[in-house]
Amino acid sequence: MADALTATDFSVVDRMFGAIEKGDMDELRTCFAPGARAWQNYNEKDLTVDRVIAILGRLCALSTVRTFEDQRVTAVGSQLFRQHTLTAMLRSGRQLRLPVMMRVEVDSDGLVARLEEYYDSRATDVLAEKPK
Repeated sequence: MADALTATDFSVVDRMFGAIEKGDMDELRTCFAPGARAWQNYNEKDLTVDRVIAILGRLCALSTVRTFEDQRVTAVGSQLFRQHTLTAMLRSGRQLRLPVMMRVEVDSDGLVARLEEYYDSRATDVLAEKPK
């Protein structure tokens, strides 16, 4: 187990967001610890890594480009707090713009153990819209 005075290595978080931008769900899966969970404010449920991969895989299938903009990050112990805006160019011709606040907990092996995500789910309505 990591020494409490040792700074946590958060490089896995950069790897996680890089995998999403590339649409690489296999790489994304390697960022999570066994038994990791993700929670989203709009449904208040813990999600398995498989469910997270399915959701993000769908986003990648519906989009051609994904970027994380306006990033602000603060680390406290083994937790990273990140604010960003996910922007995706959708195959429908529309654009997804999703401001997000997130808490990421990294375990002693340097993997994501828990992720909590806060966003306005109405912003994702564009994913169901018909092409322009």
